[in-house]
Amino acid sequence: MRKRDYHYLLGLLKENAGWDFNDDEYFILDKKMYNFVREKGYASVEELIAELKMGQKALLWQVIEALTLSETSFYRDYKVFKGFEDTILPHIRELNRGAKKLRIWSLGCSSGQETYSIAIAVKNNLLNVGDWDIKIIGTDLSTASVTKAQRGLYNQFEIQMGLNARMIIDNFHQERGGWMINDDVLEMLEFRRYNLLDDLTFMEKFDIIFCRNVLNFFDKEMQRSLLEKIYTRQAEGGFLYLGYNENISGLDEFYEPVTGMPCLYQARVMPAQVSAPVIQDEGDGVTDDNMPSFVRPVNLSYRRPVLSETLKK
Repeated sequence: MRKRDYHYLLGLLKENAGWDFNDDEYFILDKKMYNFVREKGYASVEELIAELKMGQKALLWQVIEALTLSETSFYRDYKVFKGFEDTILPHIRELNRGAKKLRIWSLGCSSGQETYSIAIAVKNNLLNVGDWDIKIIGTDLSTASVTKAQRGLYNQFEIQMGLNARMIIDNFHQERGGWMINDDVLEMLEFRRYNLLDDLTFMEKFDIIFCRNVLNFFDKEMQRSLLEKIYTRQAEGGFLYLGYNENISGLDEFYEPVTGMPCLYQARVMPAQVSAPVIQDEGDGVTDDNMPSFVRPVNLSYRRPVLSETLKK
């Protein structure tokens, strides 16, 4: 691909998807463009670029989806999922044991492996999971990725990337020459196409948000803006997972790292979120903070403990 065509392509990606690539990614994008050109039957990249310059939006989004960096696998970065299973889910289970409600957002879910891994972990580690109101939402820019995730069907190579035999047998069944996710896992999930540049339409707030290896494709100014947007959908004291070694602009404004837990951050409480004054009955000395969760009024806010402080106890 000629450099002028490459830089034209970068401009399209920046304008429509917000991605901020540079010359370091040239060979990766060039290979993906070559594969796209060959698959679609174009004579050359130059011919494709010429059509893009005619303003064909449908073609543009096909190209953007083809360039989506979608490396993924089940239980990717096992140490992260181990901490999620052993520490975070028990912590959330204790906090939400009254309402028995759990909301998780897998942002940049690709073809679904991360989102299904989250659901399998919840199924295996949340006691009496059938009694809980659980919704796990997976979103991605790519329509093709979301369609594959919704299908829940994976081939032998995909299924063995991160899952052992017991996990496969317990959560999948053979169908249509591959492995199909079981209904008890599927019923927790919902997949949607979503571009981070678009307005958020989620009404609920999420206890846990996975946004791993997504924000690093944007420039620093956009990173902070998107992080603030994500924070607005985070439950008070909720948790955010990022990728290894991601240096995201503005992170310290909205989140604090959880000591001893790789890639994990807990939402800071902003001044406007400070808990309401403690309501106390003068006769019995019982306050909202020491009231058992199963009788705590759901309309009263309370400060979620910082997980790092909890782990020290």
